[in-house]
Amino acid sequence: MKNTQRKVPTTTPPPTRLFVYYTIQLALRTTLFVVGIVLFFTHPDQLDITTNLGLAHGLDFVDLSFVLMTLDLVSKLRPHAKIAMGSRKQYGEYHVPTGNLFAGGIKELKEHARQLIEEAPTRLEQVTSDTRQAVRETTQGVLEAGQQLAYSVDILRILPWPEEDLTATDRLRKSIRRRRMREIVPVIVFWVVFNAAIGLLLDRFGLFNQRTAFLWSLFYFVFDMISVVLWCPLQLVLMRNRCCTTCQIFNWDGPMTVTPLLGIPCWFSWLLIAQALVVLVRWELAFARHPERFDERTNASLLCANCKDKLCYLRKPLTPRKI
Repeated sequence: MKNTQRKVPTTTPPPTRLFVYYTIQLALRTTLFVVGIVLFFTHPDQLDITTNLGLAHGLDFVDLSFVLMTLDLVSKLRPHAKIAMGSRKQYGEYHVPTGNLFAGGIKELKEHARQLIEEAPTRLEQVTSDTRQAVRETTQGVLEAGQQLAYSVDILRILPWPEEDLTATDRLRKSIRRRRMREIVPVIVFWVVFNAAIGLLLDRFGLFNQRTAFLWSLFYFVFDMISVVLWCPLQLVLMRNRCCTTCQIFNWDGPMTVTPLLGIPCWFSWLLIAQALVVLVRWELAFARHPERFDERTNASLLCANCKDKLCYLRKPLTPRKI
């Protein structure tokens, strides 16, 4: 007898707002790069970054590019900016402990979180009225739901986790650092060699100048969004990390974008390089002090089950390399 049971069709969920936002960013940056190419062949003087930065000659293409690149860099220094968790994980408010940070595992984590929630009313005098109301509602909801709070990051993020509950053992920290080094060292080596080779090749043929460096930087500005939305060769070939959320170099895009400008001394390059270095130093200092925030084994905000960004809408997550 034939099985007449019908298969329930699976529907693909719609893209998230953040994914749509990044897709729009990709379109805008692509347009910017295409305009740059057109100007390179028709009005190359419009790409002179040493003379065109500033409003003395009106708002031109160089000024617009500088503003857009600056806005992107500044957004990475704001914990509540409209950016992915891959960038925001450096901030403590997005660190939600997993069972790996507790000796008793997930069972103890649940109990600890429940105790914190029950103690929340006594802490209300220390917070604002908006937060006070949020804590009341959260407390009531969680207590009614019982133990269903293990990985509910929206609830757990507002809890006052003590620093000792957010710190991994030395052994786990070494494991996190070892995994990260195996991901980022190949990227560093590749990036230095690749850009040095291109720079030397352009210089060999007399093509390395402020215009080509500017256009080269704009290409990296576009490819940053291509890597997020469509395809990331660094992830696929070198790092083999799961997705953007767990990416250890998510905020390296600024320094990578301005790499071609290192050989062009002018205000345009100096200002962007300085901003990119601030972003990079902030990122690396956060990891040096709190490596637990950067690994899904110790930060529940980075788990697939808790992901709300869904930047893998078109390119699916990878199976992380075993360490």
